Amino acid sequence: MPNVDYQWVREQLEAHKIKVGVGNTVLELLAAWEKGKHSSKQNKEVIELFTRLSQNIPLTEDTPDETWVPAQPGNIVVGDVIRVKVDAFTDDTGRIHNGRRGKVVAVRYGDVIFKSTDGKTPLLDGVHYSPYALEKRIR
Repeated sequence: MPNVDYQWVREQLEAHKIKVGVGNTVLELLAAWEKGKHSSKQNKEVIELFTRLSQNIPLTEDTPDETWVPAQPGNIVVGDVIRVKVDAFTDDTGRIHNGRRGKVVAVRYGDVIFKSTDGKTPLLDGVHYSPYALEKRIR
């Protein structure tokens, strides 16, 4: 179990003029962290997982045979295989949309219209995205 030096933490928060609500939340998280039953060897993994999941960023792995590039306006056509960037949305919308794969079914007025093909629920059919929220599979 990690030991938290709360005096040092409070000094850091005060020195950097962190808002009270944010500071209190950090102290609550550190209290939970201190009670955790993970080893110090697991700290980095726990922090990485918490950071991603707390922001609705899915845990994804690319397969070696795939290459993804940021989508560019004007470079997306019907039939392209695309995915929503894993960090496109950080609010509750992210749980539904981030990391989803599908095909372009239309491009209208700059919006990319998407139909999911990843077998996940809910099915996303006719959803409009900005090309800047997407990645395109090139291989």
